[in-house]
Amino acid sequence: MDGAAPVPRISLVERSLHREILEWQPRHLELAKVAREAFGLDAVEYGSEFFRDKATDFAYLAEMRKRAQDQGVASVLVKVSDAGPLGSAEAPERYTAIEAHFPWVVAAAFLGCESVSVAAEGFGSGAPYLEWTADSLQRLGTLAGAYGIQVLVGNRTGLACDGSWMAALMKRTAHPKVGTHPHFDNFDLGGGKTYPRYQGVQEMLPWAKALAARGEEPRVDFARMAKLAIDAGYSGWVGIEFDGTDVPEREGVARTIALVRRAWAG
Repeated sequence: MDGAAPVPRISLVERSLHREILEWQPRHLELAKVAREAFGLDAVEYGSEFFRDKATDFAYLAEMRKRAQDQGVASVLVKVSDAGPLGSAEAPERYTAIEAHFPWVVAAAFLGCESVSVAAEGFGSGAPYLEWTADSLQRLGTLAGAYGIQVLVGNRTGLACDGSWMAALMKRTAHPKVGTHPHFDNFDLGGGKTYPRYQGVQEMLPWAKALAARGEEPRVDFARMAKLAIDAGYSGWVGIEFDGTDVPEREGVARTIALVRRAWAG
């Protein structure tokens, strides 16, 4: 890496502390405080699973927003789970899924986020599945754009873990408010097949508006991932998403933060 070493913009992904939060639910409201006081971070990424019944509870959302602002912590995105298949073969199911995602778009805007992260869920395969998903993303992107929110597709499961398919999806969608959310460690295609992780990240990076530094060494080469991102001109948030079980969650988060910083330093 030439020139001055870039400094990654690091955010804490709520999923990193999922066991801690699920054991004591009020911890969700303390996420910004934990990010600041425990890890010295100034940004967080929420998961809808941790406040799934609060998407339209604006008193609760206002408390989330206030606590983040009090800590000087930015709210980056909301990762939306279990809101329906945007890639369903049936149009009514796709429209229902778009409607189910929409409250999270509004919630994200209210919280001051930049984006929502969604799954390319569906029950098909190949080109028709791509077209159905693209249609939903175009519609959801237009709705989200009115609120200043981007819709990002993460490689969570299935075809979305195929970088070439994701690139084709972005080209087919061709919406200014729709992008990708590459995860370093989600390339399981099912049936015992995996997609080459570095190739997959590289193929998604042209549309990336957030990154998830998920995975552990030696399985994931963080320095190689950092070089791919830097070479692609990526300058957005790098979300710390620890999901291991060998060490306590907070220790794992601290280790991952250190890994990312070393990797971006070159």
